[in-house]
Amino acid sequence: MAHLHYTCWRCDEDCVVHGVGCDCCDLVEVPDEWDCWNCGALNYTPDD
Repeated sequence: MAHLHYTCWRCDEDCVVHGVGCDCCDLVEVPDEWDCWNCGALNYTPDD
């Protein structure tokens, strides 16, 4: 399972978002929305 780091828009905490990686390339599929582990705010995964 692959993971990426994003910063919460509300509390600026570094959050790890778990996704599914591809064995053939560096692409990772992550959820469109995720909750901050620190403050619980709903965050959206950036498009890029």
